[in-house]
Amino acid sequence: MNPAWIQAFPSAIQDDAGTRVEQTMRFGLQGLTTAPWAQHIGQGTSLDAIQRVLETSHAGLIVLDLPAGHDGLDEWPKNTWALNTHTRIVPLTQGEDPLELWPSHRRKQWRRAEREGSVVERTQDVDLLVDLHQAARHRKGIVSNGTQLKALLTALLLQPDTHAWKVTLSGGKVVAGGVFHGDGDQSCIYGFGGQFRGQKAGETSRATVLLLGTAMRHAAKSGAKHFDFGGSQDPGVDRFYAEFGAAKHDKLKVVRIEWPWRLILRWARPDLFPRKSRPD
Repeated sequence: MNPAWIQAFPSAIQDDAGTRVEQTMRFGLQGLTTAPWAQHIGQGTSLDAIQRVLETSHAGLIVLDLPAGHDGLDEWPKNTWALNTHTRIVPLTQGEDPLELWPSHRRKQWRRAEREGSVVERTQDVDLLVDLHQAARHRKGIVSNGTQLKALLTALLLQPDTHAWKVTLSGGKVVAGGVFHGDGDQSCIYGFGGQFRGQKAGETSRATVLLLGTAMRHAAKSGAKHFDFGGSQDPGVDRFYAEFGAAKHDKLKVVRIEWPWRLILRWARPDLFPRKSRPD
């Protein structure tokens, strides 16, 4: 896991069961979860150690995201199950242009954005990056802690394998930006991104294509072997990522919910339950 998470969340627990944080949630629910915004609990974790956490923790809710390709247990402890999720990853080769693998309509968007005068630049403006990320989340009705996010992005931007970009339209308005970071395994992860609404149809979409292409090229030139889109359970976003040649890589989200919290969370967070158990 990128060390920025430990800097931003110094109380995080780190051991053979991975990196996780304790937090008090609504109604006093005690949670033990993957660190906020982290893709997973870390590479090289031990299934035996994870099982011990699941069997001994007093937390009412445990949510642990395993890395892609990480196997689960043959039998999960009581009140525990694993949900199938995924990320999407593009292989990168130094000296080769990743845009050559894009479908024609995405390359066309790239060229049009350049013709219209959109410019991509490196940025260290944490406040701008937070605002872009939060704007996208608010449009989707997703709650996001801006204070924690700012602390994390501040730490991430100090890491040598992090690069952040902003896209500015010809008129001077910034409409898109993102933060791309390493994970200690020669990957470049699209960790954070967002957009402000554009004035013209397709303007924001083209800016995002320009952003992603620039970041992918930079990652390839820097020696990264993979570009990880981070995954999305939104079908539309997932299709968008797939169009860049990103193959699906399965992951497991391990969930343990104790009674009586299952009664509350079954309705408040149906996404934490196996699909067949979710309410209609």
